[in-house]
Amino acid sequence: MILDQDGEEHHRFVGYLPPEDFIPQIVLGKGKTEFELDRFEQAIQCFQEILVRFPKTEAAPEAQYYLGVAKYKASHDPKELKLGLEVLKRDYPSSEWTKKAQVYSLIP
Repeated sequence: MILDQDGEEHHRFVGYLPPEDFIPQIVLGKGKTEFELDRFEQAIQCFQEILVRFPKTEAAPEAQYYLGVAKYKASHDPKELKLGLEVLKRDYPSSEWTKKAQVYSLIP
């Protein structure tokens, strides 16, 4: 579990993971914590780190999803959501996170 300073949970994963999968899960948890605390620039850095260093891991599609949302929250520009969806469709077409982001295709 990844908790903030007040003990609130922001991310959880269960079971053993090898280091190449464990480390991106920790970074994802840090990014989700920053995101949920409205520290979007710090969150963006975490999500981008996963996509650069660990693009083939299970954490990557979720990081891409949250990256688009964090960029939108930081800029208030809905095109960031659509751009995030396009990357998800291109790089992670069968991911559940791509399915969750499909609603962004409705943004004009």
